[in-house]
Amino acid sequence: MLHSKHITLVKDKTEAEATNTQFLVNRGVIYRIWLTFPAGCKGLVKARIYHEGHPFLPVDENAYIRGDNYVFEYPVMYEIKGAPELITIKSWNEDETHDHTIDVQFLIIPKAWVQPVGAYEGIIAALKSLFVRS
Repeated sequence: MLHSKHITLVKDKTEAEATNTQFLVNRGVIYRIWLTFPAGCKGLVKARIYHEGHPFLPVDENAYIRGDNYVFEYPVMYEIKGAPELITIKSWNEDETHDHTIDVQFLIIPKAWVQPVGAYEGIIAALKSLFVRS
């Protein structure tokens, strides 16, 4: 399931005045997160993602994501075990002149779709050993 939001941030705000945008997400695995900072943000629009009130991306409470004319794509592979759970985007705009809008998307896939890295090769090797004799 793809969750998507446009977040409009008014000009001249501090982290203490940040906007909190919330997603309720169901069980599955967060497979990808995209944060889009359009041209003109100039690194003055900042965001941090929380899962159930704890810093998630970036993990450090004092860090944040910022950009200009850039789409950040994060491969995550993080399991959501309960349903629903709360993802919060804390974002603010330090630009003194212009409001800005950022886009946030989460792709959550069923846990059954996630195959551990290398598992296919291991399965094929095991099957070959059953049928191929040296």
